[in-house]
Amino acid sequence: MNKGIVIKNMNGYYYIQDELGTIHECKVRGRLKKSRYSLLVGDRVEFSEDGFVECILPRQNSMVRPAVANIDQVILVVAAHNPDINELLLDKMLVMIEHADIPVVLCVNKYDVGDTSTDQLIDKYKAIGYQVITTSATAKIGINELRNKLLHKVTAFAGPSGVGKSSLLNAVDEKFAFQTGDISDKIKRGKHTTRHASLFSLNTDSFIMDTPGFSAIEFTDVTLERLPTLFPEFSDYVEACKFHPCYHEHEPICGIKEALANHKIFESRYDAYTIIRKDIQNQRKRF
Repeated sequence: MNKGIVIKNMNGYYYIQDELGTIHECKVRGRLKKSRYSLLVGDRVEFSEDGFVECILPRQNSMVRPAVANIDQVILVVAAHNPDINELLLDKMLVMIEHADIPVVLCVNKYDVGDTSTDQLIDKYKAIGYQVITTSATAKIGINELRNKLLHKVTAFAGPSGVGKSSLLNAVDEKFAFQTGDISDKIKRGKHTTRHASLFSLNTDSFIMDTPGFSAIEFTDVTLERLPTLFPEFSDYVEACKFHPCYHEHEPICGIKEALANHKIFESRYDAYTIIRKDIQNQRKRF
């Protein structure tokens, strides 16, 4: 039996790269189609010589949006300018990645056109504990550092449209030749140039995944109890809460609210927490 990794799904066919780098076109056995696990890009599988996926090997992790599996890290890309950083959207994406238990590196692209507010945001997320790198695909800033972070890993590139994900990947290695999109002057949003998640090999054990831009973010599988744990900076203060669980809103003697009052937690992050909490509550009412 052969082993490999799913690098692409198109029209019912799965393209699997084996351990030698050869790509095979395969279909899925009927019994796998009936299982509760859909075959995802990034899945490690066993497949037969006649081109059928026989089994999906145990997953390290998976995400719903984008629908991918076995990701070692996410490079979450935002732009210093055009489009400007939407911090609430950034925090929502970070929560999604934290919920999937995948390490994340925040990449601030177009750093060459940033300003003091860009540096303030970088300092803020570093203080929270996130790893942050700065890049510019056009000015060739930080490309070697980014390339080194991709080695020996399966990395998903994610982030809003128009921030330069495809341009960054082209700068890392021209062989990828990803289609890049211009920013629409009218709507100030990127055109969705990437339609489906696909894996591309940087070398024999390094893969990168270009994923469709985030459009709608839902937290249907995040519980109210789980949500506070997805804000890493909360962990230092949650033990001071009188009640467990504590939702850090109206409860008395709350370590999170006390830390907020003492400027140990950023107000924008607490605001993002309460907004996402309300999103989850509203979603529950609809179902």
